[in-house]
Order: sequence, then structure tokens, then C-alpha cells
Amino acid sequence: MRTLNESIQSQYFDISDFLGDTFECECGRQHTAAIRQISTSETAVNLLVPYLKENSFSKAFLICDPTTYKIAGQPVCNLLTEANQAFSSYIIASDEPVPDERTIGEILINYDRSCDLIIGIGSGTINDLSRFVSYKLGIPYIIVATAPSMDGFASNVAPLIVNNLKTTYEAQTPLAIFADTGLLKTAPINMIAAGIGDILGKYSCLCDWELAHIITGEYWCPSVAALVNKSLDSVVAGIDGAAAKTDESMQAIMNALVLSGIAMSFVGNSRPASGSEHHLSHYWEMTYLPEGRKAILHGPKVGIGTVAVLKAYELLVSKNIDFDKAKAKAMEFNFDKWEADMKNAYKMASDSVISLEKKVAKNSPANVTERINKLESNWTRVKQIIGRLPSADTVRSYLKSLGAPDSPISIGIDKDLFITSFIVAKELRNRYGLLQILFDLGLTKEIAEEVWAYFC
Repeated sequence: MRTLNESIQSQYFDISDFLGDTFECECGRQHTAAIRQISTSETAVNLLVPYLKENSFSKAFLICDPTTYKIAGQPVCNLLTEANQAFSSYIIASDEPVPDERTIGEILINYDRSCDLIIGIGSGTINDLSRFVSYKLGIPYIIVATAPSMDGFASNVAPLIVNNLKTTYEAQTPLAIFADTGLLKTAPINMIAAGIGDILGKYSCLCDWELAHIITGEYWCPSVAALVNKSLDSVVAGIDGAAAKTDESMQAIMNALVLSGIAMSFVGNSRPASGSEHHLSHYWEMTYLPEGRKAILHGPKVGIGTVAVLKAYELLVSKNIDFDKAKAKAMEFNFDKWEADMKNAYKMASDSVISLEKKVAKNSPANVTERINKLESNWTRVKQIIGRLPSADTVRSYLKSLGAPDSPISIGIDKDLFITSFIVAKELRNRYGLLQILFDLGLTKEIAEEVWAYFC
């Protein structure tokens, strides 16, 4: 049996090396990818019908929105019709569907029970809805990608908005992904930039993950981290080609996005792909929705969140940390005040946040003090890990080169929301990273103010 590290270090590294196989790993676990086929080529969509016939699917249920139907849904319907392949289809009513209870219900009401496969036609939201609905119905699904805009194509979880709270739910990986680079190149540059923004977020999330391993003992796999880093490097190396929408760049971006999902399936959660930058993004999104503001693509928010986190890490290691002062401040934690702050920040979604803290007590004086002690004894090593990160300026320059938003101000986030997000976004998950480190050291507001000043 091959080891994961051997495949990553291979001279002929290819995404197909990681499909439908099991790997021994130096972390002590075996990693398995359930996905069986990934087709990224100029005519990948033409492989869809042969795939259905080879795997004896009798009838597919297609899920699209009005935009993705025009881009790929209609061509796929034509291909299925010409091949006498039975199918039903449903076009979600909204041009910009939200992955929430209402949309899930809409799909289930219109689902054709004679189908034995779901085909999602789209990217972020369509993919998450398809994977979740198929999981709940107990049937497989595949995805026909219309834009390289996010990293969840091969993931086994679905981020959904339920009770006004962005929550990750168990779902399933697709059996196959069809990413036609001819179609991907027609995507607006802002959607391509969104995918790259999501990929750039791996810099900060991988740092968060490794630090969590050192400070809290959380499981960490260096081989999975190396896999994500390798795909990240390939995208950064070809970032000029992304602006030109070359076939090579579309394939590199798509492969990196898919590998990110495979990494998540290897680990069993979103740790290799989501950290503090995603927590900021999720909080901004949750704030927008109740206010009726137009949704911003996930990738741009993650890209900006990544720049913010990288800058915060730079500021953190530049400071002379007073660990004794931090421990004394930790003893001042007042749950009642914290609870009131969460109700103000999360409003209708606050019950879940408060319930999580009651369960895990991540902010309790005892747990914070224990983490501070570990941080203090490992501070040199922590600074070395942070020192491997690219600068905030470097990642910001990548966003600018693509014409992507590069500051919170450019997507309508004001100072109050930005500072608040640094304070409360970590409460969404029990996941150690930059935002929890700042809280533990009593530096959140100070550093958030300095990061805001950096953007202004």
C-alpha cells in the first residue's frame, strides 16, 4: 500500500493518484478518497453520458439555478436527450439561491423519486445543496462545475444556513466531478478570482491547524498539509495565467480546489481548508443576510479574511507578549457579560453559539490559562511556524492582480463590523486558531484595530 507522502512527492504528481484509493500515512491513520472520477479538460462534459451508462444509472435528477441552467444545464439536458438517457430536472426559483432550509425544502418538494442519481449543475451553493440533499435521500450525486469559484467540490460536508446560523453538516462526496475548462473559461473573472481567494485561505488555515496541534494536541497530518500546500503553490505560480483564463490555469485552479476537498475527506472535517479566515467570512455573511444585503461571493470574503489574518499574525509576533498579564486577564472572564455580547452580535443565531460554549467552555479561565501556558512554553516554535507565512502585502497583491476586492471596505464592511468579527467570529466553532490565540492573550481588540488601520 502506498503512503500518502510518497504520492505527494512523486515526480508525476497528478490528481488522479488520490482517487478511490487508501493510503497509509505517517500520521498513523489511513486516508481514503471516496470520489472515483475527476475530469478536467476542454471537453469534460462530453464524458458525462458515457459515465452514466458505464455505471448503470437509470434516471438522473438535475439541480440548477436559472444562471447555471443557461451555462451548462441546457447543454447537459440536450446530451442526455440525444443519448436517450432518462432524467428529470429542477431549476431553483432564485437567481442567487441561499443554502438554507427554504431552498432545501423547495428541492425536496420537486424531487422525482424515480431517480437514482442527483446531478448538481453549478458550483458553490448548488454543490452544497446537491451533496446534502443526496446524502439525506441516500442516493449518490455528481457535479458538473460551471465556475472554479470555491473549494467544496470534493468535500464531504455542506455549509448551510439553518436558523440563521452558518453551520457545517455531514454530507457526502460526489462520485465524480466534470469540470469542462471550456465552460470554466466563460465564468466571469470575479468568480475565478473567488476560487483563487478560497485557495489563498489555505495559507492561514494550515497555520491555524498546525498551531492547534502544538497547543491543544489536536490531530494534525503533515502529509495532508503538504498536499494542500502543493496545490496552493501551483495556483500561485500560475496566477498570471488565471487573469488570462488559459486552459492550463483553469485546470490548475480546479485541481487545487478539488484537492482541497479531498484533503478534507482524508481528515474527516474541514480543518485542512478552513480556519480563522473562514470564520471571519462566515460572520460577515451571517450579518449580511438578516439585513437583506446582497450576498458577496464566498471566495472574495475568504481572500480578504486571509489578508486580515496574515496581518494579524505579523502584528502578533512583533509584540512583546506579557503571558502573566494574559493569565490574569483570563481570570476576569464573565460568562454573563459574554452571553449578552453574543446575543447582541448573533441575535437570532445566538442560542447555538451560547450552547456550544456551555458544552466546551473554550473561554473558561481554566482552559484559557492552560492554553496560555502551552503557548508560552512553545512561543519560539510558534513564531517559527508563523514566520513561514507569506506577508499580508504579498497575498493582497495577488488579489489586486486579479481585480478582486482586497480590503473589507471594498465589500461594504465598516470598522465596527470588522472589529466585532475579530471578537466574536471564533465562537462559531470550537476550533483553535488565530482568533482564539488573540482572545487568550487579551489582544483581540488591539490587533483588530491595527489590522483595520492597515486596510485604511
